[in-house]
Amino acid sequence: MTHASLKKYQQTTKSTAQQASPYQLVAMLFQKLLGNIATAKGAISQSNFEKKGTELSNAIAIIGVLEGSLDFKQGGEVSENLAALYRFCSEQLLVASTNNDPAKLEEVIQILLPIKAGWDSIPLETQGQVSF
Repeated sequence: MTHASLKKYQQTTKSTAQQASPYQLVAMLFQKLLGNIATAKGAISQSNFEKKGTELSNAIAIIGVLEGSLDFKQGGEVSENLAALYRFCSEQLLVASTNNDPAKLEEVIQILLPIKAGWDSIPLETQGQVSF
């Protein structure tokens, strides 16, 4: 990717995020999170440990954003359970990074996929009422 095309991609991504609803932002975060983890798996298999580290650092940061966006007043037990899952996933990503363990990354993906699927299945008409 050339510098000009990279800059255009970044501007497009930033513009999309600025126009997105809170619901869409969370959906974008899940997509990026899963992409970071998948890329880290590939980096481990290619012994590209610098890329693995960068991708997993970004993934852990996204999990922090997701956890920070939880509304414990309205979300109650669901928010508590999600927070616990997010903390567990962050810990497992650290373990996977330390041990260069792609199987551990796959475990995290398998935890996150149903959460993302649940988020994606929220009906359009109620997306504006979603409290996370």
